[in-house]
This record gives sequence, structure tokens and C-alpha cells, in this order.
Amino acid sequence: MEVEPRALLDDCLSAALEAVNGERVVRRAITGEGDSLAIAGERLPAAAGVFVMAVGKAGSAMARAAVSALGSRLSGGIVVTRDGHAAQSPPGLDVLHAGHPLPDERSAAAGAALLDAAARVPSGDVLLVLLSGGASALTSCPAAGLEMDDLVATTDALLACPADIEEINCLRKHLSAIAGGRLARAASAGTIHLLAISDVCGDRLDVIGSGPCSADPSRYVDAQRVVASHGLAARLPGRVIRHLESGVRGDLPESPKPGDPLLARVRATVVARNADARRAALAAAGGRVRRALDLGEILQGEARQVGRRLVALARSTGGPGSRLLVAGGETVVTLRGAGRGGRSQELALSAALALDAERGGPLVHLLAVGTDGSDGSTDAAGACVGRHSVATARARGLAPRELLDDNDSHRFHAATDGLVHTGPTGTNVMDLALVLVS
Repeated sequence: MEVEPRALLDDCLSAALEAVNGERVVRRAITGEGDSLAIAGERLPAAAGVFVMAVGKAGSAMARAAVSALGSRLSGGIVVTRDGHAAQSPPGLDVLHAGHPLPDERSAAAGAALLDAAARVPSGDVLLVLLSGGASALTSCPAAGLEMDDLVATTDALLACPADIEEINCLRKHLSAIAGGRLARAASAGTIHLLAISDVCGDRLDVIGSGPCSADPSRYVDAQRVVASHGLAARLPGRVIRHLESGVRGDLPESPKPGDPLLARVRATVVARNADARRAALAAAGGRVRRALDLGEILQGEARQVGRRLVALARSTGGPGSRLLVAGGETVVTLRGAGRGGRSQELALSAALALDAERGGPLVHLLAVGTDGSDGSTDAAGACVGRHSVATARARGLAPRELLDDNDSHRFHAATDGLVHTGPTGTNVMDLALVLVS
């Protein structure tokens, strides 16, 4: 069956993003109206107002759906999102912007605003927290004894090393005044509903956005191990090191742990996840390919290694006719050079080099994107490559292998017309890789 590779991959990506769009999934989670209003199937007390806190890259989209569904029950709210991610601000809510991926002073102010507002919600009302990826940086409110510069330097060091998101958030939770269940502990509302879009493998609520409303099973000693395992001690401010040491000694209180009675008020639901996006992408392929395979959340480890593995895996799935392989997850990039790019663009460049090295066999096209619409420090969501991408780059005077060594994948894809631009998507369910074999 003949298919135009890029068109098919673009269609499958669009279907995947629509399935996990923040506005759509929150609209589905809030049902009924008036006295029969329910969140995630649980009816709200008839007289209760609802205060909304929407935090993350999908915050604006999620908040729009909540405002529409809550109607007169809305008692106010705050949206905290990344610059450029609130084109359609929800009415009736205060919208704050903050730094991402590096936090800034606005992040500290946003975190403090959330803590203050949570403490003022009446005990008979409901606090609705709409959480999505990016919340950790956007609400980086330093713990007592730390300063904003400490969190910026720590985040910068973490982003430059191969720490995974669980390790990153473990350290963040032990430097924060709001993460690791502390927002819920500060809240005075009788009930807290959490609707989360998962941007982490395994959909763990204590890791999504550093778990502001979830019990934190990790301890200061675990955060200390993250620092040691990635050799970060020399790169972190002295205040951070001393803060962790104080926590390990027991001089600082730990974050709320499983079983904490103050967290019994929290009703948590994951409303969108990477698996939903993969399922929609496969369905969109429909009868346009002979086989469609879900590879699960296998995008883990160094992006350049994963790109090569995906090409090898695609070529190993034999049989007649075309096939689509869909994978999810989140790779890491160890910065070695001074170029521009991101996880998905580096993965795609590595895949392109693998395709160029073995020109025989089936025709393979790969599209890799960050589902939030941004990849690294660029305005692209990711990139699409095929067998001829490397040859095209060389014809235009580029050395693809050298670009990979310099972490300069964006330059490669810009030269080969491979960049994928979606703009802010209103969601964030990690990354997707779509591989078409024909």
C-alpha cells in the first residue's frame, strides 16, 4: 500500500496530540452541572466553591476547560505557565508566567502565590489542581535558607548531565517550599482534587511536576545520592550542599510521606498519559499501513543511542508491506558541545546517521517530537528524517557526524527541511517517536 511518509507521520502525530490535549481531557473529567457537578466521578458538596490552580505547560488549556465546566461554582484561581503558552487566557483567573526550563524570580513569586492562595481557600470549598509537565521549574520556590540563584544553578547542572526526570525531581523536591506534597499540606480546603497530565514514565504522581500534592517517598539522603552519582557536588552552590547535609542529619523536616493524614484530602487522577497518545497515533494509521505496533515507553537513556536502536529495531520487524512503530518516553542528552538542539532532534540526527550507514533494506522514516511542542532550546518540537537526510546535509556543506558531536542537531534539521513545528500544544506527555517502515 503506497503512503507518503511525511504526510502519514504528520497525521499520526496530530491525532496523538489531540487525544491528550489538556482542554479535551479536563472537559471529560469534569461532568454534570450545578448541584450534580463531579470531578473524576466524585460529586462535589452542593454549597462548595471551587478554586482552580493550573500549573504547567498545559495549564492554560486545562484551565479553560475547568472554567467552562465549573460555571458559577468557580470561586477564583491562578494559572502558572511558560512564556508563550497562554495565548487564550481563561477568563476569571490570574495568569502568571515564569521561566522554563531554567526557573527565574517569577518562578519563586508564582510558587509563593500558590502557597498563599492555597492557605486562604475556605475549609468548606474545593481546591482543584490541574498539573502538567514544567510545573517544577515554573513554581521553583526556594526552601527556607536557600535563594533563587541556588535553584537556577542546580537546575542548570541537572539539565547538563544524564540524570533522568525521577532523579531531577528527587533533588528539586528537597530544595523546594512547594514540591513534594507541600502545596497540599499548606492548603486549607477540605477537599483537593488533582487532575494530572503525566510527563513521566510510569505516570507516578509523586514525580509529575515534582508532586506538589502527593506524598514523597524519597528522603534527603536520596537527593544526596543523586548529587553523588552524577558528580554534581562541585557544580552546586555551597548552600545547596549544606541544605542537603542538614536534612540528612535531621535538622530539617522531611517532605510529607505516604500515610500523612493531611494528604488524605487529595483525590488524584491522571487524565492523560503517553500511552493515550501512542494509542491515538496507531489508530490514525488505520488501513494506511499493513501493521501498527506499540513499542511502549522505550525512549530512555542517551538520545543518540536510542536513535540508532530504533533504526535497528525497525529493520528487524520483517514481513511484507508497510508498518508503523510508535514509541514513547523521555531520553536524555549529555551536553558535550556548544550547538543547539534537543532530545528529539538529537535522536533523529543519530537515526539519520544510522540510516545512511546501511542504505540497503527497507525504507525507513522517523519522526521524533516533544509533545509539548518544544524541544530543547529551539522553537521546534522535533524533527523528521529519512534515508537521504544525511546526503542532503552533506550536499549543503554540512558534516553531520561533527554536528552530532557538537550537540548541533537543530542546524542539521534546518538544512534538510526536517524540523517539525507545532507551537505550544496544550499538553505534555513526554516524547514520541513514530517510525514508518515501507
